[in-house]
Parts: sequence; structure tokens; C-alpha cells
Amino acid sequence: MAALKIAGVLLTAASLVAAVPSPPLSTSVAETTLNVDVAIVGAGASGAYAAIRLKEDFGKTIAVIEKGSKLGGHVSTYDDPVAGKPFDFGVQSFNSYGPAEAFFTRLGIEFSPAPRVPLTQRFVDFKTGKEVPYVASSNEDRTAALQKFLQVSEPFEQYLLPGYWNFPAPADIPADLLLPFGEFVAKYNISAAVNQVFEVTGMGVGDIKKRLTMYVLSAFGPPMIRTFLGNGTIFTPNSRRNVEVYEKIQARLNSSLLLGSTVVQSTRSKTGHILWVRNHAACKYTLVRAAKLLIAIEPTKDNLAPFGLDKEEKAVFDKLTYQTVHAGIVTHPSLPVDVSLVNIPAAGAPTNYVELPKPDFNSRFDYMGQGADNFRVLLVGDDKFDTRKAKDLVAKNFKDMRKKGTLPAGGPDELTFKAWSDHGAMHMHFAAKEIKAGFIQRLYALQGRTQTWWTGGAFSHQFQAVLWAFDDVLLDRMLG
Repeated sequence: MAALKIAGVLLTAASLVAAVPSPPLSTSVAETTLNVDVAIVGAGASGAYAAIRLKEDFGKTIAVIEKGSKLGGHVSTYDDPVAGKPFDFGVQSFNSYGPAEAFFTRLGIEFSPAPRVPLTQRFVDFKTGKEVPYVASSNEDRTAALQKFLQVSEPFEQYLLPGYWNFPAPADIPADLLLPFGEFVAKYNISAAVNQVFEVTGMGVGDIKKRLTMYVLSAFGPPMIRTFLGNGTIFTPNSRRNVEVYEKIQARLNSSLLLGSTVVQSTRSKTGHILWVRNHAACKYTLVRAAKLLIAIEPTKDNLAPFGLDKEEKAVFDKLTYQTVHAGIVTHPSLPVDVSLVNIPAAGAPTNYVELPKPDFNSRFDYMGQGADNFRVLLVGDDKFDTRKAKDLVAKNFKDMRKKGTLPAGGPDELTFKAWSDHGAMHMHFAAKEIKAGFIQRLYALQGRTQTWWTGGAFSHQFQAVLWAFDDVLLDRMLG
């Protein structure tokens, strides 16, 4: 079957990895042994897609190790029992980058243009709870800025998509890619587009004004710009449950999945790998023996602890930094229906479009429509920004708005949290000095060392469209 390149918006999932056992486990602890061609660690966007292609297109035997009890990655769907309707609060839609429609058809999913809930924006400084006299850029100015943004960024697409396979050698890197985005915006006079870039997906990179332009383009690059200029489409399953994609994938992978499980120990070599996999609920071990290993989790120190990294792997991964992202659904009678409460610092008023929230922050409270009382929150923080801190920040933002009269008094004192998803480490990046020292090339040189291959946001970008297209390139090299 011809290689499929798949599209989608927003995300990748990590597989929780337990502490390395001490003393080391013997093979005798395993009740079951699996012998496969490829072991895949993590079944988020990258791992799940790679698994489908390896099994169905390449005819490989696989074992997929995933911490969750079901697949989905950052595609979080809340099936509201009161409203009787689904609400997607992670990935919002899929876009037409690559043959996404062909993949949906392959999975037997009917789809149509993504619905949009028309919302009135109110701008609030969440640090104080006060409303901000901010004036958003006009449609005309924003469109003109997006057109300019596309014009100046399209030449870089060859270096960034669907990954850094063609990234220039340090001496040849275009200077614009390593500019802080605030300087890039000033250079090309595109400030009227910045708030849209930030609100849609750009907030995930953290302090967007200081982040390198190449990483902002990984969050809101040419394919996304084209969509907002009317040259692309976004769609969802007709069920309006984005998680349907992963439900279909899970059904097809079936017995190849080790759900609710983590790798706790491994040995890796050029001739094959052994993984000790522990099931959370049963507390039982499976021994997975594989000729090749595909790691589809974010390469954080904790995640990679069981894999016995060599000196070069440690040196490269230690230079990566990242943001932590959370998404949730909250409700309270004081939150305004048909409104998006957008977080804008007071310094952004009235038209200082590059003044945007800095981590840790909640980007907004968005009414989710369908006649229900659900509001989406989306938060970005540093590597210590866990679920407790994120929920505490949402609660504080809400209370501060009530204290300042931005929201009406009355009703319960506290918000209700109806659904939550910790997306973990996202938008992993190197500092400019590391890129100039060749760390992009060193990162990609890790592919295939000791028959270990890598996929996910650190090697590509944090969107399904790009991640799956990246997998197409990777798998051809891995099996070629």
C-alpha cells in the first residue's frame, strides 16, 4: 500500500516510565514474552500512526507500550453525561496538510468542516482580574499581516517540515530563523497577526516574544497560515468526537497493544532489544524482545531513565528544554455564555500586540457552545507546572475576576472542574547557541544508533499533521 501522510492539529502523547529497578530485574520475572520486529514506546499521535503503518503497510510484527488505558494522546474528548454531547478540549480539529482525508477514509471515519462557535472576545489581565481596554487588530490588518507572514516564512518551510531533515548546517542557517520572534515581527511589520498566532496555537511555545522564530513557525507555520488565509481546510469526524480517530486505531491494533503499561528496564544493542514492561493494574511483567525500537515519547530525563542512554544521547537530550501544557473544562454560573475571556496583560492595551502572557499562564476561558455550560481552559507553564499548579491558577484567575467585578458575584465560591488533561512536555527546543553548535544535526544523527529510532515533537513539531508526515519519512529510512 502506498505510504500515507496524515494530517491533524495539535499534539503527541507520552508513555509514563517508572523508576529504573534496583537491583536490575532478571528475565525470569516476566510471565509472558513477546518476540517482535519493532517495539514502540508511546501510542500518542506519532506512536499510534507508526504502529498502523508498520503493521498494515510494512507487515511487521509490533508491540505497542502505552501508559494509558486507551489511545488518544492530546486528543481529549469529554462526553458530557448531562448535555448528552461530546466536547473536544484537546485537539480541536484536523487540517489538510498531507492526505488527511485519505487516512480518515482508511479508518472508516466520515468527516466534514469543523464547526466553530462564534464568540465575543473580552480581554482581561488574568494577573489582576481586571478587564483591559484592548483593541484587537481589524480583519483587514490581520489578513494583510498574515499574508506578509506567509511570504517571509515560506522559504523556510523546506527546513522545518515535516521535520528538520533538511535543516541547514550551522554556518548556513538563515538569520531570521534564530531571531527572537518579537524582533522578527518588528522587522517585517506583522504585529497585527501576532495575537491570532498566539491564541490559536502559538501560546504553546511559552514566552512567544522571546522564543526563536523557527520554533514559533513550528507552532504556527505556513500550513496553518494558509488555512487562515482560506487556502486550507480544517475538519473533524461527523461524530464531533475527535477521539474517534484513536478509537478506530486502537481497534485495528488490538492485540499488539500493551495498555496501562510502562517500560521499567531495558537493554539495547545493535542486534536487538529487551524491554521489561510492567502492567500497572496487574503488577505483572511482559518481556518484549524486538529487533528495532521506536521511542515515541518526549525525551525528558524521567521518560528516558529506563533506556540506558549512551553518552551522546545524554549530551543531546540534556540541551532540550520544553513547556508543559494542560487543557480542561470548567463550569460556573458566573462565566459568560457566548464569550471568550482572553488573557491580555495590561501593557497590551490598547494595541501593543506583542505584549502577551508569559508562563505560567491560562490563555482563556472559552465558552464551548451546544447549549451547555462548559468552558475550555488552556494553560502553559514551565517544566514544573503540574496539574495541581495548573488547576490552582485557573481557580485564582476566576476568583480574581470576581473580586474585580469583571465577572458577577453569586453562585458557588468555587469553579467546577469537569474534565482535565495534562499534555506534559511539549514544544521541545534548543537555545540559539546550541543550534549554532550543530545540535539539530546531532539530534538527527541519533536516528538508528543501536537500532533505536525516535519520533515525536522533539524531532518534529507538536501537531499531528506534521508528526505523521514525519513518521512517513522516518519509517522509510528505518526499514530501507
